[in-house]
Amino acid sequence: MSNPYIVEPAAAGAERRIDLAWTDAGGTVREIWLKLKTELSIGEHRRMLKSISKLSQEVPRTRGTAAAPAAQFEWTDYGFARMEAYIIDWSLAHDPDQSMRLPPTRVSYEALRQGLYNLIDEALSEHEQRQGDEKKAPAGTIRPEAISA
Repeated sequence: MSNPYIVEPAAAGAERRIDLAWTDAGGTVREIWLKLKTELSIGEHRRMLKSISKLSQEVPRTRGTAAAPAAQFEWTDYGFARMEAYIIDWSLAHDPDQSMRLPPTRVSYEALRQGLYNLIDEALSEHEQRQGDEKKAPAGTIRPEAISA
């Protein structure tokens, strides 16, 4: 029996396979599959969101002055963080040519060609949309009368 309080990626039905076709620079169409998580834990979700924002505060040049903290939004890391959060496995790790195998890691994601990265990023956006559509029902309610000290 699985624990109902946590997200267990190995649980049955906790992943979805998506098949893609990418045309490389030489015109060869390459079939690629992604195995994606169907649900992220709160920690995975927050790490993904944290990748887009940084809080910074300038150091004052003179005593007695204070700079207000400022939020900065940087989207460049978000796509890689999202790939790290969702991708469990992909066909690039199982290429018949051992020299072309790429594990599903941040280093591999950053080395992808732009067109392939864009295709995977779009597939992840569609996957998130589908996950959101499937979770339209409320997850639960808070019942104050049931809370005890």
